[in-house]
Amino acid sequence: MTDVPEGFQPFEIGSGFIHHNGPYFWRKDAAGQYDFGFQSDVRHGNPNGVLHGGAVLAFLDTVLGFAVVIATQRKCATVSLDTRFISTVPPGGWIDGRVIIKKLTRSLAFVDAEAFAGDKLLVTTGSVFRIFEA
Repeated sequence: MTDVPEGFQPFEIGSGFIHHNGPYFWRKDAAGQYDFGFQSDVRHGNPNGVLHGGAVLAFLDTVLGFAVVIATQRKCATVSLDTRFISTVPPGGWIDGRVIIKKLTRSLAFVDAEAFAGDKLLVTTGSVFRIFEA
């Protein structure tokens, strides 16, 4: 089990799937960029003894949407996730997530994300989110 890295605070979600799969954490660095993470455990494993891709993808989907909401101050929903599973690790370590907003329009957000275990790239995804009117 890894301790939550310094400066991270939990998402304020008390129920539902995100609560069950997390808790997820976030922090804002000195440059104003957001970092995300979660502590993986046996719940996030698959029968092959590695982190289940769906657990990592659910995390990335959540932090992608969080980044869109922060940038737009509006609710959003996932339209598509184009995902590549690059590598595996056993459950039990801290998983980092990084998000890059590529383009925002009035109704759509184009956003990329990556998940890492230490320096090891696990998953990349390009996404499109629908941005709702205020």
